[in-house]
Amino acid sequence: MRIRFVALLVLLTATSAFANFREFTDLPKNPELELAAKNAAEQTLKAFPKLTADNLAISIVDVTKPNTIDRGDWHGDAPFYPASVVKLYIMAEVFHQKLQADPEVARALGEMIRLSDNDATAFLLDLISDTCPGPNLDGRALAKFIDKRRVVNRWFASMGYDISAMAKPWSFGPFGREKQLLGGDARPNRNRSSANSFASLLLWIARKRALSGADSDAMLALLERPLNPLRADENQVKEFIGESLPAGSREWSKAGWTSEVRHDAAYVELPGGRKLILVIMTRGTADDVKLIPAIAKSVLGELQTVAPPPPPTK
Repeated sequence: MRIRFVALLVLLTATSAFANFREFTDLPKNPELELAAKNAAEQTLKAFPKLTADNLAISIVDVTKPNTIDRGDWHGDAPFYPASVVKLYIMAEVFHQKLQADPEVARALGEMIRLSDNDATAFLLDLISDTCPGPNLDGRALAKFIDKRRVVNRWFASMGYDISAMAKPWSFGPFGREKQLLGGDARPNRNRSSANSFASLLLWIARKRALSGADSDAMLALLERPLNPLRADENQVKEFIGESLPAGSREWSKAGWTSEVRHDAAYVELPGGRKLILVIMTRGTADDVKLIPAIAKSVLGELQTVAPPPPPTK
């Protein structure tokens, strides 16, 4: 109990830091949430035999009560190629550099998060890193280009994150220096994240610790995901976590998918008042559009047996 109290005290007093992963990992894991993640993972592996255990990660954070945080995960620290979920880190860096007031930047943020547009993402990544695309570079020029592209990595590393958000997401490509950036066949500079890292970022945004309360609200507004979107091209609900949410739920999320991976990272508020962060990352069965909804349904089913945190005593 003393360890839990100390962790909570650190959380409540260190309110100036943004999205600090060290705080997140200092939070003691809740055995019931750990079991819920484990059971959901095992159900998924049985239902989807093409998916293997090392290609699945789940992170759950219960933020129902304002002064407590419970978390649990299955392979939550395993690295994955994040696909378009990496745009969460790019969004955060735009706010970190205080660029969001520019109308063209604001338009690009909306296109990047709501529509998952790769052109808008490329524009913002060039802007925050002071780089531009072009032909191959040599020697010091290439090294300088790569170093500039580490701008997001450096900021998040200062808060304890082990992530990479250097490369543009491509529909086709990359080309020229963008291909050089990856570092050869091994692609050491490829984008990378874990489910726990995304859960931590969403946690601090939901708790209004993203640089400022106003910045947190602005990021949540970008991430809000109507469960019945008016436009089909704004849909990151069907085939993702939102598809499994009960009627009356609210969701703030960012999905990502390629021919290799299929992920979703969401903050949800359920009709009964429970508030959860759920991150699901999968690899190797990206063409199965039933996968993420099935995992989310399993997690929510398991959580029905886990009581939410009790109200604070008076």
